[in-house]
Amino acid sequence: MKPIISILLLIFPMALFAGAIGFDDLWKRIEENSSARKSKYLEWKAGEIAKDRSDKHWLPRVYTDLRTFQTNDPTLNFMGKLSQRSATDSDFSTASTRYRAGNFLDSNNQPYSTLNSNTMNLIAKDTLNYPGTHTYSRGTLGMDLPLYEGGSGKTMAEMNDKRSVGLKFEWLAIRDREFAQTGFYYRAIQTLNEYKSRLEKIKKTESKFQSNYSLGNKGNPVGYAGYLALKSIKNQITLLEKQSDLQINDYKTTLYVLSDLLPSDLEITESDLNVFLDTYFKRPSGYERSNQMNAQIKYAEGERLKVDLETAKFLPKVAAYSEAYGYHGSRDTSNAYQAGVYLQMNLYNPKDMGVIEESKLNAEAALKKIEEKTKEEEAHVKSLFQKEISLKESLDLVKETVKYQEEQVVNMQRLFQSGAINAIQFAETLNKSLELSRVLMETEIAVLQVRTEISLFSNHGETNESTGRN
Repeated sequence: MKPIISILLLIFPMALFAGAIGFDDLWKRIEENSSARKSKYLEWKAGEIAKDRSDKHWLPRVYTDLRTFQTNDPTLNFMGKLSQRSATDSDFSTASTRYRAGNFLDSNNQPYSTLNSNTMNLIAKDTLNYPGTHTYSRGTLGMDLPLYEGGSGKTMAEMNDKRSVGLKFEWLAIRDREFAQTGFYYRAIQTLNEYKSRLEKIKKTESKFQSNYSLGNKGNPVGYAGYLALKSIKNQITLLEKQSDLQINDYKTTLYVLSDLLPSDLEITESDLNVFLDTYFKRPSGYERSNQMNAQIKYAEGERLKVDLETAKFLPKVAAYSEAYGYHGSRDTSNAYQAGVYLQMNLYNPKDMGVIEESKLNAEAALKKIEEKTKEEEAHVKSLFQKEISLKESLDLVKETVKYQEEQVVNMQRLFQSGAINAIQFAETLNKSLELSRVLMETEIAVLQVRTEISLFSNHGETNESTGRN
């Protein structure tokens, strides 16, 4: 028995385990699969690293420089010997030494009669200008401690902090947008399925009516006209069903892109529209900025900080520094050090002229844009609130009208049987049912779209167990 079960599991795994997937489970898959969120999350984390790095602007810079080199450069050779503290008189010898008068005449201006140290200068080497090739080693260990940077380090740290927070808000905004999209597509599929069920019910009513009565006789113009009207309704239903299937497939394909769940494997868990919305998309009490707007505000605040950063270019920079050196050459090994403070200041640079005023204008422009966008967003949300109230009232009326229309179809069938109405009038009743069914579907989708869009403007924390957003 066990081998048979194992074979079945291998051959029909999807058939055995396929089933409806709840919205919470679908959203969990999307969170794990979302490339957009992963990309923005990595940007945010990189921004966090940049922020932490800039926060350390006040710490000293410690550096080292180790090098071994061979050179025939006169300056490097002379300084190398001097750094070894091993310079000698011969290191200062030049070609001009050969032509001194003292090489030929004594103190009485008489030529030398014997060789001496002065006459030996006639064959002196030019060691200062042509020292030859020598090898030296040098090691440096230094430290640079900023004492005053004109506020540039602090300002840069604040700017990176604003950028990091802005990236986090963008990451949350992607989460909110994908959550709203997922909720809309998921529940809209059920609305379209319910619409198809209503179409199927109308089609069955039409088919049953056609089978019970012979209306295709052209000799009866009134009955034949009703026959044609009913055939038109049947074709219209087929067209509407195909359109619904295309829309459902489009929604499932979009969810596949988000969740990596094949459209053929996606079966939804049915739920009442109001229950679904109240569970996952609670209506906020009032307008709250979207996370996308929060991100833009942080970026605008960063623009304002650029004014301080540009101002720092014209302020002095003061730092303390120290360096220790070690030298090694063919003569000796020695060491040295230096320590002190320095001041640097930009006195004149044409490229920096007007940068402060430019930054002020850019910052003011960014803040004005944010102010305008905030007003537009608030007005849009208020419009959505009003639209939702109107749509929900319309939805209740349409649902009630659909119930009345279903009852009307039954009554019209009875009236036709009694001869009180003709087939054309009954066809008009079915056509009205088709229209009301379409209006019900479109109104439900409109309510769903408005409520999910409103959710973008409610206050979402980093975690929200009630809505499934994490």
